[in-house]
Amino acid sequence: MSRITRIGAACGACLALALAGAPAGAQPYPTKPIRLVHGFLAGGNVDQNARLIAAPMSALLGQQVIVDGRPGAGGTVGAAQVARSPADGYTLFLPAGGHAASPSLYRSLPYDAVKDFTFITLLTKNPYFIATHPSFPAKTVAELVEFARRNPGKLDYATGGIGTGMHLVSLLFQSRLSIRMLHVPYKGGTATPTAVAAGEVPVMFASIGEIQALAEAGKLRLIAVTSSERWKQMPQIPTLSETVLPGFDVRGWTALIGPAGLPPAIVARLNETVRAALNRPEVMATFRLKGSDVAPSTPEEAQRFVAGEVARWAAVIKAEGIPPQN
Repeated sequence: MSRITRIGAACGACLALALAGAPAGAQPYPTKPIRLVHGFLAGGNVDQNARLIAAPMSALLGQQVIVDGRPGAGGTVGAAQVARSPADGYTLFLPAGGHAASPSLYRSLPYDAVKDFTFITLLTKNPYFIATHPSFPAKTVAELVEFARRNPGKLDYATGGIGTGMHLVSLLFQSRLSIRMLHVPYKGGTATPTAVAAGEVPVMFASIGEIQALAEAGKLRLIAVTSSERWKQMPQIPTLSETVLPGFDVRGWTALIGPAGLPPAIVARLNETVRAALNRPEVMATFRLKGSDVAPSTPEEAQRFVAGEVARWAAVIKAEGIPPQN
């Protein structure tokens, strides 16, 4: 057999493997646009993450990845929609940290947060920040805690909605410090930071991507970060761990998942695509600028991580006596 013949045979074998898992006569996945659903309004941290990953995925897959925000109930509306979708790889979901707490936080859900989904990869991890309006008298987190203790139930704080990661970290913050603040939930996106910057609510918990521009413009004051280490881009902001809550370390995350039963060949293609997208220097740099570290994983690692988060938040919500939501 000549060298050219051997190369041709090898290429034929590679092609056969590439087409494995596809029905006879079908073209390799994907053959049409992919819908990437998330559960929040445009402009928020999750929406930003979805758009940042959709662009390089579109280029690598040769089909457009269309971001589709389905806000409501801390991301559970979008999750429920994807759980009911066909397992064909054309409807995917980008969950955030609240996805893991929803089973314990809500009285009932129309899906199982782990069993009703196919896990593809983790995407990012990020800390949360406590931000205040510049006119708020407490200029440090210790002063905020003291203010809340002197005014139980009277200090308003804003989040992107019940069941969101920023809501959960705020509940844990209050419970661990034995303080009580009044929750003012917004619909997410830019609504929350805009309200705090306008002075409607004095305090908020948020991801840095949603508030950095307002903080740099002097319209918000950042007083603490929820990770155990200071954020490298803003090392002047102290952690909760070093100020009022030793050992406190809570971070948000996002992942890529699909409906249960997604074919392994499609999972592998998507995992490979996302890894390649996140490894692009410009993509990695953009995520870091908005306070997120890229964190690609295997499908198995992603499933174990989220299952572990479900168990973790179930224990926290029970231990802290956090009441279930309707």
